[in-house]
Amino acid sequence: MLFSLLTVAFYSASSLGDKFISARLRCDPKEFSFLVSVATAVFLALMLPFLGWEFSFTWESGTALLVLVGLKIAEFYSSVALLKTVSAYELKAWLTLNVAFSYLIDLIRGEEAFFFAFLPCAAVLIGGIFFVASDGRGKGVKYMLLSLVYIASKLFYGLQMNVMPEGTSSCSVLLLVMIAVALLQLPFVDFTAFFRKKGLVLGALTRIPNALGLWTEADAAQQNLLLYSLVQPMQLLLLFVVALAQQERLGKRKLFGSIAALVAVTVTTILIYLNRGAI
Repeated sequence: MLFSLLTVAFYSASSLGDKFISARLRCDPKEFSFLVSVATAVFLALMLPFLGWEFSFTWESGTALLVLVGLKIAEFYSSVALLKTVSAYELKAWLTLNVAFSYLIDLIRGEEAFFFAFLPCAAVLIGGIFFVASDGRGKGVKYMLLSLVYIASKLFYGLQMNVMPEGTSSCSVLLLVMIAVALLQLPFVDFTAFFRKKGLVLGALTRIPNALGLWTEADAAQQNLLLYSLVQPMQLLLLFVVALAQQERLGKRKLFGSIAALVAVTVTTILIYLNRGAI
């Protein structure tokens, strides 16, 4: 749980950076992926002497690395496209679904016990997200598909981290993933236009808490898929409390949806832990 809480703190600090890079710097998905991956790789490399290198290049670890690279690119591309029209708040709301999905995956793996109360909790969660996302701005089939890609990329990224071979350092894996993502973007980035953007250094600096968040998030995923999935609802709760404290006008639909989603996630999490003794 400590790693999940630390991830919430780090990601909350860097979430505004994502919006800044995608909307203010007007980076397209390729530029966003390149800037984020290069900057994050630099900061992860600085962390490596303190955390140590633990990664063995085997067929199993190599395949896992390729999967992680593909999922991270899918996350970057879908998130930057979505952040052009929606807020980081809405993205966090969508990711609360992964709490339910992580439970279902662990249920299939025989690591959780089924309880019928999960069904109404899941229904309330879906309904809450619908209310948060249904403000009618820039929504359509493309929006839904991008949201599903974003949700799936985050979920399966955590799952792949959870099943990484023993003796593998999350920092080592993340460094390799970020280097690979950056290299794959090289042929597609117009560097003449890219380096003309004002604010690149500031955008790169927002990756400091992001690098720390990636590390703690990966450690949470290696311990437990549910702990990994709980990061996003906790971020949503933090953003919700801040919005209320600042007297931000959320609107009735977003207010109702946020409360419903957060209550559903809380009840579901409590019930999952209470029912673990049944397996």
